[in-house]
Amino acid sequence: MKWFYADAGRQLGPVEDEALDELSRTGVVRGDTLVWHEGMTTWLPYASVRGIPPIPAVMPTAVPGFCSECGRPFPPDQLVTVGNATVCATCKPVYLQRLREGGVAVGPRRYAGFWIRFVARLIDSAILGIIGLLIGLPIAMTASLTPSRIENPSLGLMTGLGGVISLLQFAVQIGYEVFFVSTRGGTPGKLVLGLKIIQADGSPVPAGLAVGRFFGLILSGIILMIGYIMAAFDGQKRALHDRLCETRVIHSR
Repeated sequence: MKWFYADAGRQLGPVEDEALDELSRTGVVRGDTLVWHEGMTTWLPYASVRGIPPIPAVMPTAVPGFCSECGRPFPPDQLVTVGNATVCATCKPVYLQRLREGGVAVGPRRYAGFWIRFVARLIDSAILGIIGLLIGLPIAMTASLTPSRIENPSLGLMTGLGGVISLLQFAVQIGYEVFFVSTRGGTPGKLVLGLKIIQADGSPVPAGLAVGRFFGLILSGIILMIGYIMAAFDGQKRALHDRLCETRVIHSR
């Protein structure tokens, strides 16, 4: 039997019984779609002449997974499960190397949250404050003991000394950050709390990137600390400087 069916105001067909039923299974022809064949007095809904069509089969959509190392989303066929972690092809060699070195499955990363990083920064600030005091105090005392300046210290001298002390303290800060991050994986404040700074693929942070991250820290601070606060609302606990330099702060133990 040859059938005609209506679609968006158009008459389509003819099609055989099997073809019409297949169109209903795929959702092209629905229960309320008007159909007609020779001998019928009027067009009728498909459901009234052929029965209620089956619900069209919906192909399952692959839900993307996330790499335990870099945190990026990937299709399931681009991820591999190793031990307790699911890693992408880029992170797999680094993860396997850490697995060989540790001898056990290291599992997914645990990203360090805002508050523990805040405490680590307080520890670093205290250390840098002591170092800055040890640098600035001798210079100030030496200048104050100069006979010609005791009675009438000039504004230029005081400004110059302040500038020298500030430059030395800045040099200490950048050296402190770059040295410890690139050689130890974190500043003393972070190391004390069991934290570590890594790149997105799990590799250590080189000195050049550590320099860039230091200036990112400054940027995070001067915009009303918003750069730091971002870590509290990010899935991977990334502050602004982490986003800019593609770094992560994780628990190392």
